[in-house]
Amino acid sequence: MNIISIYASHDGCVTYIQNNKIIFHTQIDRYNRIKHYSYPVKKIIQELEKLKIDKILICHNYWNHCSGIWADLIKNNRKLKNIEIIYYADKYHHLFHAYCALTWNRNIKNILVCDGRGTVFEDHFENESFYTFDKNLNHILTEKNRIGERYEIFTEKHFGSVHDCGKTMAWSLYDERPANLQNSFESELTEFINKLNINGDLHFTGGCAQNVLYNSKLKNKFDKIFCDPFNGDFGLSLGAANFYLHNKIKNDNIFLGIPQELDISIFGKHKISDVSPEDVAKILLEYPVAIFQSRSEQGQRGLGNRSLLMNPLHEECQDKLNTIKKREWFRPFACSVLLEAAHDWFDMDLEESPYMMYVFDLKENKKNILKSGISKDFKSRIQTVDQVRCKNYYNLIKAFESITGVPIVINTSLNLPGEVVVESLFDLYDLFETSKLEYIYLPEINKLIKKHN
Repeated sequence: MNIISIYASHDGCVTYIQNNKIIFHTQIDRYNRIKHYSYPVKKIIQELEKLKIDKILICHNYWNHCSGIWADLIKNNRKLKNIEIIYYADKYHHLFHAYCALTWNRNIKNILVCDGRGTVFEDHFENESFYTFDKNLNHILTEKNRIGERYEIFTEKHFGSVHDCGKTMAWSLYDERPANLQNSFESELTEFINKLNINGDLHFTGGCAQNVLYNSKLKNKFDKIFCDPFNGDFGLSLGAANFYLHNKIKNDNIFLGIPQELDISIFGKHKISDVSPEDVAKILLEYPVAIFQSRSEQGQRGLGNRSLLMNPLHEECQDKLNTIKKREWFRPFACSVLLEAAHDWFDMDLEESPYMMYVFDLKENKKNILKSGISKDFKSRIQTVDQVRCKNYYNLIKAFESITGVPIVINTSLNLPGEVVVESLFDLYDLFETSKLEYIYLPEINKLIKKHN
């Protein structure tokens, strides 16, 4: 069975499943370049035309959807029009979050979905849902505590969009108002979880699982925990496909974007040279470097395929990155650290943290070393980098360690403020031309692009 699944609401996404395997999973806004929105784009339709497809699933939520536009484009497309379309309405929203969670195959019994809004019923949103899994998914309860919704309302008031909750979370370290909100969020959600009387393990998903401060406290309550990197609506097309296929999809990969051709001829006016990881590591000592690889990571984090990197030892690291990113002053960057060295640098109570879903304390004997990537209370959101998931990125950090003795680089997503993370080389070219970025590293072809000034 070959399935295309489309989630056509905010943070929309498209998944292609072939014989129960994920061939690609991508966020729609990476192609239409309109952040968080799922308006169809010619590039994705062209990709669909190349594929063998037996069924098309289209799902949406009630308040922001483009399902009708997607359906019309498919029905009017010569190569797609005869394929059966199955529609899923808003009532499946939390269910698809849960089925997306099941694809990660972590052998966890308890699944908690906590959203800003979620499924719409006659008189309320489904804010929180609890499921258990034992051969089958069992829906235990639904609540409407509005825990996450209040976070969204505050964020929209102060930053103009419900999608900028990460800014509120970062701001909470410096201002009483967001701090009080964060504390309220944590206490209310903890109280709700305590009432559920969950034993042993927890898979936490839904938009509220993007709150890494809370995730980091939550992990201390359970013997086994997994905070889902596909927690937002950008995972729902995968969840819908897994629901349709009766939980036959298994996944342990976040680098699921549509493969990109690495034809760098568009950068012809700039200096292009052959490089090794050691060469790039030397540049990182003084300058930010963008790293770009074919298949993009999905979700909100740059994890080494679409990332902007810098030396955490540099006194002006944060300023140099902010010159390019133009981020708010109170937002810290994250640390990518070699997996085998992570426990030497951070107080970690997990074996790994490959998706930046938690913050950890910097060890006392390391506090005088790092100049960036650390919040004022010496915590950092970290990504552990290993050779299996991220071979090229691992080799670069290893080369940096051989020069500095530090197995860490600063990592932020490769985009400008208010813009979508770059997907194609054309997106990268636009960012290169319109920002102060000077270096791009393409490890798959061992090339470095240096801006011609």
